Amino acid sequence: MNNDEAGARSDGLIIVTVIFVVAFTYIALTTNPVYTGIGVGDRAPDLQGMVYDGSEWASFNLEDNVDDDWVEGMGGTWTMVEFMDTNCGYCRTVAQEDFPTQQNKWLGENPTRSTPNNITVEFVAVSISLWDENTEGKEYGRDIIIKFRTDFGHEFPYMDAQDNSYQDDWGRLGTPTYFLISPDGIIQYATPEASAGYTVWEAMEELIPRGGI
Repeated sequence: MNNDEAGARSDGLIIVTVIFVVAFTYIALTTNPVYTGIGVGDRAPDLQGMVYDGSEWASFNLEDNVDDDWVEGMGGTWTMVEFMDTNCGYCRTVAQEDFPTQQNKWLGENPTRSTPNNITVEFVAVSISLWDENTEGKEYGRDIIIKFRTDFGHEFPYMDAQDNSYQDDWGRLGTPTYFLISPDGIIQYATPEASAGYTVWEAMEELIPRGGI
């Protein structure tokens, strides 16, 4: 009788051990090991909210552009994210001098930079607040975002994040700060750690596949 009880306990222990090993293996194989952060190689943090697309405020979620199964050579969406402030002088300069050329190059139905048919590129500008809204000469609000976008003829969405709700996840960044995110949600370029003089536009040119290949 004692031998039977000992055998039963032993069998039960073996079963529990097997279940534990199987469960641990499943978790290890199905859990994304990539760290979420704002450095190159990190999984981009959450980014969702209301964006102005030229006609209305609509919802945006970066996750909609992400394919966890993406590997190099597959189709998908590359996303260029700019953190900016409508009161930032340098943001206004690049808005006027860089973005008209770059949006013609990458966006719309006939971009001048070719990509494979299964590759798309999107820009999203995230409007944050570097100054307190009561600071003299510094205005904020959705009307200001719309005016900024319109004044510079931009055709990509602008997100209202002027409450700085993403500062903890994305860091307390200066403006403008740029990120390039590949279709698997991994950051491929980040201004804070880029080599001096190496721009997001150069990274896009280098990393995004060309058409006809």
